[in-house]
Amino acid sequence: MTISPSADMSLAKQERDLRTSRRRSLMTLFSTSSVPVRRGSVQGAQQFGLVDVEPDTQDTEENDSGSAKKGPEGGIAGSIPEDVIREIATLLSIADVLNFSLTSTCLRRILLPFLYDTVVLKSSRKCRIALEMLGRQREICKFVKKLAVRPNYYLSWPRPDEHLHEDWVVSKLESLAGDFENMHTFDWDGLELPDDRLWETLRLKCPKLKSVFTNVGTRPLDAGSKLFDFRDLTSFSLIVRHGLGGTGELVVFSRLRSSLIPGDISPWPELFPTLEALPPRFWDMVIQHCPNLEELAICSFSSSSRIFDFEPAMAGHWPKLHTLTLGSFGYQSDFMLGPPSDLHTLGEFLTKHTSLKYIRFLWNFKRWMSPETMVMNLGDTALPALDTYIGVYQQLAELPHPESVETLDLTCEPMYESRLDAVCLVLQRLTSLTSLDIWTHVSNPARDNTTFYRTLVESVPKLTDFHFMCTTGFPAKQLKQLIKQLHLLPDLRRFSLTKGHTLRDESMVDTALLILRYNPRLRQINVRWAKERCPNHLKQEGSYDVVADADGRPTSLVVLERGIPLVGKPFTKRFKVEVRSMEGWRGKVRRAQSIGWLK
Repeated sequence: MTISPSADMSLAKQERDLRTSRRRSLMTLFSTSSVPVRRGSVQGAQQFGLVDVEPDTQDTEENDSGSAKKGPEGGIAGSIPEDVIREIATLLSIADVLNFSLTSTCLRRILLPFLYDTVVLKSSRKCRIALEMLGRQREICKFVKKLAVRPNYYLSWPRPDEHLHEDWVVSKLESLAGDFENMHTFDWDGLELPDDRLWETLRLKCPKLKSVFTNVGTRPLDAGSKLFDFRDLTSFSLIVRHGLGGTGELVVFSRLRSSLIPGDISPWPELFPTLEALPPRFWDMVIQHCPNLEELAICSFSSSSRIFDFEPAMAGHWPKLHTLTLGSFGYQSDFMLGPPSDLHTLGEFLTKHTSLKYIRFLWNFKRWMSPETMVMNLGDTALPALDTYIGVYQQLAELPHPESVETLDLTCEPMYESRLDAVCLVLQRLTSLTSLDIWTHVSNPARDNTTFYRTLVESVPKLTDFHFMCTTGFPAKQLKQLIKQLHLLPDLRRFSLTKGHTLRDESMVDTALLILRYNPRLRQINVRWAKERCPNHLKQEGSYDVVADADGRPTSLVVLERGIPLVGKPFTKRFKVEVRSMEGWRGKVRRAQSIGWLK
C-alpha cells in the first residue's frame, strides 16, 4: 500500500504528539506530590554546571554531600523496577532528574549515572566547588563521561568571572584522573593551554579518553608538547580563544604611528597577522595516528591576534569525519583569499569527505566585504550528508546537494541590501532549511524596508527557528516591518532578535510582546541588545517562553532577563507576563510569586 506524503506527515505528527504526551505525563507524575520541586535542587545542579540557569546571588551554596542525605531510603523506588526508573530518567530534563533523585537515597543511587554523565564547570567558582567535592567523593568520578572545565571563563556574562589559579585546577584534575575510568571526552577552556603534565596524566590514566578539546591564549605552542602524544582519537579541537585583542585599537595606533613617523608606510600589519605554523608532531598525530577521526577543529576566535595555518589538514583523509571547523579564512596581505592558498584544494578536501554533516568556516574580512563569488571546485558527489553549515553564502552556491542542508548560520558578516538577491538565490536552493541565523545591515532605519524583509522571508518558507541580527539601530518601526512578514513562515516556533541598542529603545518585554502580538503561534522569543563597548558586545538579553491555552492561544510569558544596566550591578530577573487579548492585545506585566522552580 502506498502512503501519501500528507498521510506520512500526519503519522509523524502523531508519533511526536505521543512522545510529547508520554513525556508530559511522566513529568506530571513525578513533579506533583511524589517529587517536590525544590529551588535548592536546581541551584545544586547549576553550581556543578549541569543546568544552564544563573542562580540568584542570595542563594546559599549546597554541595553534593548535603543533597545526598535528603529523603528517606526507599520511598517510591521500592515499588518501581530500576530499569523503569532509568527509562523515565531518559525522558526528563537534567533538572527534573535531579529533583527526582532527591526523593530518596535509593533513587539517587540509581540516577547518579544520569546526573554526572556530563559535567560542565562554567566558571572558576564551579571548578573550585565541584573539583573539591569530587576529591571527597571519588566514587562519583566513575559516572563522568564528559568533563569540561572553564576556569577564569573569559566569556562569563553579565558578571565577570573570579580569578582562579589554573595550576590549581590542573593539580586537582591530575589527582582525580585515575578515578575518571569512563571519561571519553575532556574539554579545557581556560585562559591558556594547561601545564603539559595534565595531558600526559590524562593519556595514561584515562584509557577511554578519545575526544580532546583545548584552547590556547597568547603563549606559544611547545613543539614537544605531550598534547601531541595522543593516539587514535575520534575528536580533536585546537582553538585560539576569544578576547586576545581586536583590530580597533591597533588600527588607531598604526594611524597615529604613521602621522608621527614620516616615511612609515607599513600598511597596518595587524590586519594581516602572520599565519602560525603548527608543530610537525601535531600534524603527525592527527593525520598519521588518528585515522578514525570524526571531529576536527582548528580555528581562531581572535583572528586579528593569532591564526593557525591549517592548510596541511588538506592532505589528511578521515573516512569517518562528520564535523569540521576551520578558520579564520579571509583576505591575505596580497588580498587573495586564504588559507589555504588555493580554495580549490579546500573543495577537493570536502569532496573526499562524504560523511561530513556539520561544517563551520570562520571568516574575517576585516575592513572589507567578502568577494561576490567564491569558486570552490566541489565535485558532483561532494557533501551529500551535510545538514549544518556556518560560514558565508558564496560557498553554498555550487553545493551539489543543497536539499540536505537544514541549519544555516550566515552571521560571519552583515548582508547588505545590494546582496539580497544573491543571498536569496542561495537560500531558495536549500529546500529543507528549517533553521536560519542571518546578520543584516539596515543602512537607513527611517525608510520602509518591508520589501527587503518580505523577499528574505519568502525565500525560506519552512523555517521553524529564525534568528535575525541587525547590529545597527533597529527601532520599533523597523521591527514591525519585519515581524509583519513572519506570517509567511507558518511553521515558525522560535524567533530570536539581536539588535543594536539605543537609550530610546522600548523595554525587552515590550519588544517580546509586540513580536508575539503579530505571531501568536510562536513558542519562544529571544531578544538581545548588542553594544560594542559591553563585555561580549552584549548589553542585555531576554528569553520569553510562551505559555498557551488548550486552543494554542498565548496566555503568558515566562521571562528570564540578564544584563548590564546603565547604573548599578549586573542583574538577573525572572518573572511572568500575562497576555490579555484586549485593547490591541497589550501584555500586562506581573511579577509571579512562583513560576515552577523559579522563585
